[in-house]
Amino acid sequence: MNVLSFSSARNSRDDPDAGFVATDVDDRRLYRFALQYDMDGKSWATEIWAYSSKDAEDRVAAMRRSLTMCGQLYGEVEA
Repeated sequence: MNVLSFSSARNSRDDPDAGFVATDVDDRRLYRFALQYDMDGKSWATEIWAYSSKDAEDRVAAMRRSLTMCGQLYGEVEA
């Protein structure tokens, strides 16, 4: 995944596309945010869900302090 910024297009829209918005169990809106990092001379990206840009920044700060690898994923079960 490459992270591209289209500021003018983003600023002209009210809301993200539906696939980039979710609702939590308390009916609060969550948004997808892209994260980018460099490793071995290459840029990599992943994503997180957060309630706002500030919440996303706070989550990144928490990751810097405490992120650990839990293990390889092999599947997913719908709850």
